[in-house]
Amino acid sequence: MPFPMKVQPIDSSTCTESIKNDTVKPPVLKSRLKRFFDRPFPSVLRISSAAEKPSAAGAANDGAVAAEFEPSSVCLDKMVENFIEENNEKPSAAKFGRKCNCFNGNSNDSSDDEFDFSTGFSDSVTNSSFGDSSDTLKSLIPCASVAERNLLADTSKIVEKHKSCKRKDDLRKVVTDELLALGYKASTCKSKWEKTSSVPAGEYEYIDVTVEGERVMIDLDFRSEFEIARSTGNYKAVLQLLPFIFVGKADRTQQIVSIVSEAARQSLKKKGMHIAPWRKPEYMKAKWLSPYSRITPAPRAAAAEESDAVAESKEAPSESC
Repeated sequence: MPFPMKVQPIDSSTCTESIKNDTVKPPVLKSRLKRFFDRPFPSVLRISSAAEKPSAAGAANDGAVAAEFEPSSVCLDKMVENFIEENNEKPSAAKFGRKCNCFNGNSNDSSDDEFDFSTGFSDSVTNSSFGDSSDTLKSLIPCASVAERNLLADTSKIVEKHKSCKRKDDLRKVVTDELLALGYKASTCKSKWEKTSSVPAGEYEYIDVTVEGERVMIDLDFRSEFEIARSTGNYKAVLQLLPFIFVGKADRTQQIVSIVSEAARQSLKKKGMHIAPWRKPEYMKAKWLSPYSRITPAPRAAAAEESDAVAESKEAPSESC
């Protein structure tokens, strides 16, 4: 006799609920940023070329290493913190005049004030030309002959002896007289030039001495004639090469004046100052190379004899017939 089968009644609500639970759940949508950081980054995690060739022993650990270095929400939090910190630092960077050149095709955020290529290049060229001019000037400053050196030594002694003279005119006259007393053919020269389109008219005085049949010029305050306001460091170095007392011929004088005048022009130009007409090379050369006239004083011995003769003639009694 077959056993009676008992069928448990089915609760329709419970069945419906279980069927609903067994259905496939739809995938949870992730944001694009989240999906980006869930992806592995093998190129970023690669430290060396050796890591690209995993050994058999280390193949089992690849999954663990990848899981250890896989970007996660921690990386995202770090990026957000860095982004906030960079935004907070931007005002301080702008405070010092730094600007980004991203739109110019240059990712460097250095400012134009930090390095100017054109200025640096011009400065290097200027320094190079200054070095050449300085070397040339050093070779022109010393006296060209023994006679010039002796004349310079005698002139320096006279100037040192009469250093109490404050006026240039008085000192020039004293030096000329002393050189005449030493046997030199010395005289005071006065150059004069007319006004042209580039330089104004002017005149200048210096000492003229004939040494071994050649004309030699003496300037007792040569360096001060080239002093300018707000000079650059290079021009100050050039000025220090010039002597206070200059003794030399016309050709050497012309070369020195040309070099120093050009250095003065560059100094004024770099300082943004106007070049005055009396600072131009043409005007400076005219001081020593223009037509001149000699003012030769009478020798002291001849003047003394003449004065003694006049005094004796006045004191002598007149003879009557």
